[in-house]
Amino acid sequence: MFSVRIQEAPINLTMESGAQRDDCGARVRFVGTVRNDPRSAPISHLVLEHFPGVTESEITRIIDLARERWSLQKAQVVHRVGRINVGEDIVVVETASTHRKDAYEANVFIMDYLKTQAPFWKQECFTDGAEIWVEAKQSDQQAAQRWSTGPRHIGALILAGGEGRRMGYRNKGLLSFRGRPMVAHVVEALRPHANYMAISANKDIEQYQALGLPVFQDQPRYCIQGPLAGIAAAVPRFPAMLDAVLVVPCDLPLLPADLVPRLSEALADQTVDCALASTEGNAHHGVFMFRPGMLLSLLPQLVEGSDLRLQTWLQANRCAAVLFNDARAFSNINDMDALQNLEV
Repeated sequence: MFSVRIQEAPINLTMESGAQRDDCGARVRFVGTVRNDPRSAPISHLVLEHFPGVTESEITRIIDLARERWSLQKAQVVHRVGRINVGEDIVVVETASTHRKDAYEANVFIMDYLKTQAPFWKQECFTDGAEIWVEAKQSDQQAAQRWSTGPRHIGALILAGGEGRRMGYRNKGLLSFRGRPMVAHVVEALRPHANYMAISANKDIEQYQALGLPVFQDQPRYCIQGPLAGIAAAVPRFPAMLDAVLVVPCDLPLLPADLVPRLSEALADQTVDCALASTEGNAHHGVFMFRPGMLLSLLPQLVEGSDLRLQTWLQANRCAAVLFNDARAFSNINDMDALQNLEV
């Protein structure tokens, strides 16, 4: 009764989409169709691309959010990808509940979030041969904004996959800081706020696993190193129910206690994809919270391989800076001198 299906084949509206229940007093079906929206020329068709696995997980998360708000007996989404001609159906959302208000509102909620959060690339193709990639409209963003209360389910990824060259190639996250490994301080700061935590690491795996968290290694297929490799390998394996992911490095043992709540508050604005920690005069690009759908914009950057800086990926998305007063809380421990100075 709760399902997500992504397909290239045309949607069959006559097929039975789930067993009927006698306690479903209301059933709502929304069908979205590709319409001709002529600009310089009439539209011929759309092309939708997606990130398999991530897309299904993100839509499942949207359905789960709807189930938290409304009493639903059914919520199903069928979405097409590939080439879709004008006049063909692109999406079907079906909801059912005991009362009509729940079924109606949940259906609208799911569609509003599909239009703004689901990770699809959409290309409009015109009859004159022109093609443009399009993003969510401002009106769609405003429609989704009314439902927002900020992220409810937050995952955290601790990046510990660096080489530690300035530390003599020692594993920074496992170096002792005030009697404990540095990474243990980061885990302690995030644990009260995170529904799920994991570590990105490429060596000393068993020592990181001893912290009781999943540990994900970089995937060889990306043929890169650095934070983007860690994010690309780990986040697609996070639970589907998460609606935001926090990324922090393992060498920030003094993180502020209000880090997660304040970044989460910034993401209540549906026009924002990412909330970035900053202090006076500095943007801390290694500390940010983003919506899972933003992962889609990472793939082209990995494939092209021309600029693999974390900062470049963040700047390509709609990021809001969140100002923190305590600059010392974001002090990176990149060498032994910094470690000794912060020990005091």
